[in-house]
Amino acid sequence: MAIFLLALPWPLAAQQAHSYEFFPHDDPFRAPIADPAEPRVFMSRLDVQRDSAADFSAAFLGVGYDFGLLRRRGANPDDGWQLSVFGSADSLFNLDLPGDALVNTDFRFGFPLTWRHGPWSTRARVYHQSSHLGDELILAGQAPRRIDLSFESADLLAAWERGGLRLYGGASQVLRTSTDAYDGSGLHAGFDYVSKPALFGQRLTAGVDVKWLGAADWDSGVSLKGGVKLGRHSLERRGVTLLLELYEGFAPFGQFFVEDISYRGVTIQFDF
Repeated sequence: MAIFLLALPWPLAAQQAHSYEFFPHDDPFRAPIADPAEPRVFMSRLDVQRDSAADFSAAFLGVGYDFGLLRRRGANPDDGWQLSVFGSADSLFNLDLPGDALVNTDFRFGFPLTWRHGPWSTRARVYHQSSHLGDELILAGQAPRRIDLSFESADLLAAWERGGLRLYGGASQVLRTSTDAYDGSGLHAGFDYVSKPALFGQRLTAGVDVKWLGAADWDSGVSLKGGVKLGRHSLERRGVTLLLELYEGFAPFGQFFVEDISYRGVTIQFDF
């Protein structure tokens, strides 16, 4: 609201010249392709292997979106900075249990500030996350010891991009937590690639994303994704991305972060 009130005296001509824009559609910083915690709309079918319990077949579903609030464009239309708000809910289901029992849901909400100049871009975020075990898992007696996992964190990523290939790295810090079991910092690095349109307009895409989490004794979580993007050649068009994915390391599913897991599967992602 404060940003909106401050914007009222700005000359209309400046907004028409696209120096400032409310509710922009694009973003100066492209979300990492292989990061399993990014806000997206997706459906995944996974085979999960756990060191401490039986393997199981899973469905991983997510609804999330990064909504631009205010954009200041630079001399190049792709340059400038942007303030956004994002929210997401990602749920993991065990398809081997009766009723496809809900295992875990992670809720995230926060404010990213992004910036780009030429091949360089950055994203700084402050966000909240809370994680919850599924009722069916608890009633069946197969739930781990419950952790009241709720925290606020800040993270920063910086990236360099050229010809569709991008390298990025950064760190995170927990600002407040509901439990001493999840406290401290983390590191984040990776690279991804999006090709130019090929046959029938599709684009090849792939990424490797690695996180090191202090709360998991600095164990790493490595995510690999690769596939093809269909449609969405411009901001006015929608599309889908079909991906194969692999993961190994600390569990990226809230309540289970102390466990080591691996999974492989397929994902369909809806690009708006």
